[in-house]
Amino acid sequence: MKQLLTILTICLSLILCGCSATNPNPSATETATADSATVPATEKATEAPTEKPTEAPTIEALAEKRIAQIEAKKNISPSAYIDTEEILQYPELPTGCESVALTMAINSLGYDLSKTDIAEKYMPYGDYVDGFEGDPFSDGGAGIMPPGLVTTVNNFVADTGAKLYAHDTTGTKLSDLYRFIDAGCPAVVWTTYYMDYPDFDGGYYEGDTFYPWYNNEHCVAMIGYDTDDGTVTIADPLEGISTVSAYEFGEVCDAIGNFSVILLDTTDLK
Repeated sequence: MKQLLTILTICLSLILCGCSATNPNPSATETATADSATVPATEKATEAPTEKPTEAPTIEALAEKRIAQIEAKKNISPSAYIDTEEILQYPELPTGCESVALTMAINSLGYDLSKTDIAEKYMPYGDYVDGFEGDPFSDGGAGIMPPGLVTTVNNFVADTGAKLYAHDTTGTKLSDLYRFIDAGCPAVVWTTYYMDYPDFDGGYYEGDTFYPWYNNEHCVAMIGYDTDDGTVTIADPLEGISTVSAYEFGEVCDAIGNFSVILLDTTDLK
């Protein structure tokens, strides 16, 4: 009996000690709870940067891309013609061949300019490279070169919203202009009166390009070619629409320096 009481006393002591002791190893849940109370809140996930919308290419970029495609084209039709209504420079514009040639080229693409619109409203005046030197409405006018006619077209486009682009093709040989005619792009080409040899009388450099002045300076719109016949068709402000020898015309253009401007219809460019 005494032994039984002793055993009961020991068991009761152990039970009381177990209830009052501190747990030295807290559970995983308790640890996680404690940690979460001391660790700062996680920062928000960084948002992915918003991509800027791709900017649409400009008309100028699209036009230059199209021109490069035309220049790279290897095979063209043996002949091509752009329907054009002739306009003669006399009597209103005795020295305004460039403005009249440009007028015919623009009108061949579906516009309706009068003979004097370009000279009166859009053509810049100044030196003969960047602007017309003199007065095209008089016998004392001199002329204008490709940079000035490109500016003229730009002025026309800005004022009217016309779907046109002018590209200076100076240095391009006559036969290489065929690609543009085949693609429906008329060319304004510097030549001489009646295809005589140029009568040079000075000139100067602008950048890397030498712009000669020659007393029989003239300008026409080139609107067709035929490689089988060896001819080109021009809209001449002096003589109207005519077909001439491609060889003879090319010889004159070469002697001058192959100055030209082509016009591109930008309506369907994408």
